[in-house]
This record gives sequence, structure tokens and C-alpha cells, in this order.
Amino acid sequence: MRVLDLRPRSTSCTDNPMVRFLNVVNRGEDEEVVVIANREDLPVGVLRMIASRSGYEVTEVRVEEGVVQARLRRVKR
Repeated sequence: MRVLDLRPRSTSCTDNPMVRFLNVVNRGEDEEVVVIANREDLPVGVLRMIASRSGYEVTEVRVEEGVVQARLRRVKR
């Protein structure tokens, strides 16, 4: 299981939280991914849509103090 913490910010385009999230889910190498992100960087609805299109299901979501923590599981096809 991979833990992807997208909260630290950087000035680099490739370190953008959305780009990092897309890189991980589009590769689809991990059976489970726990994503931790600031809600303004990765809204829950967007996270669900991208995960679904990339072959993952969102099994758990928690939002506390503006931070989203979501557990994604690879869908067997």
C-alpha cells in the first residue's frame, strides 16, 4: 500500500498535487493508495472522478480541518 501525501507544496510544476496524484493513479501500479491532500488542492468530487476513470474505487473518505484522506483500491477487471 502506498501513502501519497500531497500536502507539502513546491514551486515546481511536476510537484503540483494534482500532477502527482494523476501520475500515481494513471500508472495503476499499486493495489491500494492512501491519498492525503488539502481539500482546496484535491476536492473530494474530483478525487472520486479521477480515481474511477483510472481504475480505482474510493473505499473510504475522511475530511478533517480542510484535509482529505481517502483510501483507494484497484478494481479487478
